[in-house]
This record gives sequence, structure tokens and C-alpha cells, in this order.
Amino acid sequence: MKKGYIIFFMIFILSGCVAFENNESLMKPPQPVSKINTAIQSFLPSDASIIKAAAGNYVNSYSLIDLDRDGLLELVAFYTVKRETSVQGMVLREINGEWDVVETFEGDGNALYELDFVDVTNDGILDIIAGFSFSDAYEVRGLVVYQYDGNKINRNFYTSYTYKVMDDLNDDGVKDLTVILLDENHISNKVSVFNYVNHELKLMDSLTLKPNIMEYYNIASGLVNFEVGKGIVVDVVSEMQTAYTNILLFDGSNLKSVFNEEYEPNDKLYRLNSEDINYDGIIEIGIPRIPAGYEDIDEKYIPYIDSYYRWDGDKGLQFVSERYNNYSYDYRYELPWFPEHVTIESDLDFKEIKFISTKDQSLLLDIYVIPIAEGDKLEGKIVLARTDTYVYCTTVKDKSLQRGFQLL
Repeated sequence: MKKGYIIFFMIFILSGCVAFENNESLMKPPQPVSKINTAIQSFLPSDASIIKAAAGNYVNSYSLIDLDRDGLLELVAFYTVKRETSVQGMVLREINGEWDVVETFEGDGNALYELDFVDVTNDGILDIIAGFSFSDAYEVRGLVVYQYDGNKINRNFYTSYTYKVMDDLNDDGVKDLTVILLDENHISNKVSVFNYVNHELKLMDSLTLKPNIMEYYNIASGLVNFEVGKGIVVDVVSEMQTAYTNILLFDGSNLKSVFNEEYEPNDKLYRLNSEDINYDGIIEIGIPRIPAGYEDIDEKYIPYIDSYYRWDGDKGLQFVSERYNNYSYDYRYELPWFPEHVTIESDLDFKEIKFISTKDQSLLLDIYVIPIAEGDKLEGKIVLARTDTYVYCTTVKDKSLQRGFQLL
């Protein structure tokens, strides 16, 4: 019998998007998928089609979520109608086992780009945050905040944007809505922070960023320094092969850039995401480095090492850790040494990697990737891991060094 419940639950999850916001919503199980789909179709115009968001956490045909925190699920769906230019949305609510429309509402643009449910109006009720796009190529989108009071939908806010972040950046208990607007020609690049004040999302501050960039390839919000607190870390593509990282701070009134972007701070040889690499709660800045001895080598033969640094709270960085990612053979090694103490020796196809001390050129650790069919080459080596295709091994017996190895 338990197996049947598991299968039912999996089918339900795969068919729609469910977000339980409190324990009360767990008390009443959702209806079967077929009944929900039938209810949605019954309220759609005959020439309408349900659409899904192209990005984000809610990319299914509908979302079941307790918007007003009353323990009952609402259903949110978006659709397009032939010969109409903009996306439409609707909220359904279940009453006595039957779904009914709370309200339909108008979107913006001709496609749903992304969808979130976050309380940015600070009333204890989840807002519908919808990003709409106008074409696949045009990066300027429309962001709408819909406020729900349990009975109706109000269009509370609209702005043009390219990227968005929702986080309480200054720890005042209210979510800040931060948007970056990169115009179609990438000449204008501007970040703005909005906060809910006196019953409206009010512009708190704006900051002009470096123009003529290509794109933001990674944006993360969270702690950037234990003393300073939260910020937004932006990884930026400046040219085809180069990138850099900046940090944006908001203190409740003013928005500022930590680094001078004109000098492309923390420049990178390729796109490496900034992330909390050591799980200490701080977002580290990722900067690839070329191992000593490879400065004049063709880049396709360079075994890059990914270095991660923590912002020091001023204008500098503090080293945190390094890792080597071998994407040719799907493994990673966490380096326990300081950057100036280690380099790499590698064969041309990266099957043999040796970490070498820069102080005395001694072997610190080696990693060999040996095809399963070539088992005779395993003699004298210690196996680190196996897959259906390869055996990963080393000749170094130090188990503390071996623990840095992991398959991707």
C-alpha cells in the first residue's frame, strides 16, 4: 500500500509545482492531478494555452502554494490567448472540494520568463513575482509584483529589468527587491533597490555600473563578510574570454559598489562562479589561476586551478581554498596547500596529474585515470574511486591527502 502512495505523490509532483508554506497546508492532501487539470481547463478561454516559466524555481504548468498562509492551497497558472498580445494569469482556490476562480489578471509581454512567491510587501502574505519577456533575444524584461489579500489580486509594482535578487540585504526584516537593468545594446548598466514603504515599493537607491559588458553569468546574495553582513556578488563577463567579480552593498538607504569596476576587479581567465565554497556561510569569490610553469602554454593544455577568496571588508581579498577540476574525466581534488606552494604537472590529455611542491619540486600527490580494460596498469597504485569506465588511483599513501579526491 505504501508503494502506491509513493507512486501517486511522485506523479503529482512531476505534473505541477507544489510549495508548502506551513504545517497547516500539510493537513489536507492535494487533489488528484487529473481533477486539478480539469479545473484549470474549465476556466480557460477556448483558444487559450497554459504556459510555463522559462527559468527559476517554478517552471511547471501550475503552482500550488498557500499564498495567504491560511492552511489552504491556492493554484496559480499563466496562459496565453490567441490574438491577444500579453500573458494572462489566474488564481484558483478550492472551496468544499471544488476549485473556483478567485481572479484573473493581466501580465506583461508575450512570454513568462520566471516566477517566484516571496513576501516583498511585508504583509505576511506571499506576493506573486512574475517576470515577463517580449522576445527570446531581447534581454530587457518586465517585472510585476502582484499582491494577494485572500480575495483579489492587485498589481502593486512594475519595472523593467534584466536580472533580479530578492533578499533582506540590510537585516531589517523586510525583503529588498534589487533589479539590474542592462539595456539592449549593453551601453547602460544600472542596479536599483526597492523596499516596501508606506504601502508601495519605493526606489531606495540606484547605482550606475560599468557599461559595455556582455552579461552577468552568476549572481548570488548572502553573507559577504562576517562584520559587514549581506551583499550581492555579481560575476560579470566583460569580454568574450574574460570576466570579473564585484560586490554590491545596501545599508537601508544607500547602494554602493565595493570595487571599482573600471579596473575589472578580481579578473578571471574564464567564467568561474563565486559561491560558498567551504560552507562557512560566506560567499567566496572564485578566481582561476595558471599553475607555475604554464604561463606561455596554449590555454587548452593548461590545468587551471580554481582559487577562492573571501572579501576582507575593505578593498582586498583573503585566500580561502583551492580546487582542481578535471572535467575531461569528471573528478575534483580539493587542494590542502597554499597557492604559492603548489603547481601541477600534466600529460596532454590530463589523464595523469601530479601536484608538485614549488619549494623543493617534490611530489605532493598524483592522480591517474586508467581505463577499466587496462587493469594491469593498477599495479603499485592505490584506488581512489571506480566508475564503469575508469579507475582513479594514486601512488601516495597519505590518507589525509587522498580524502581531497571526489568524483563529479
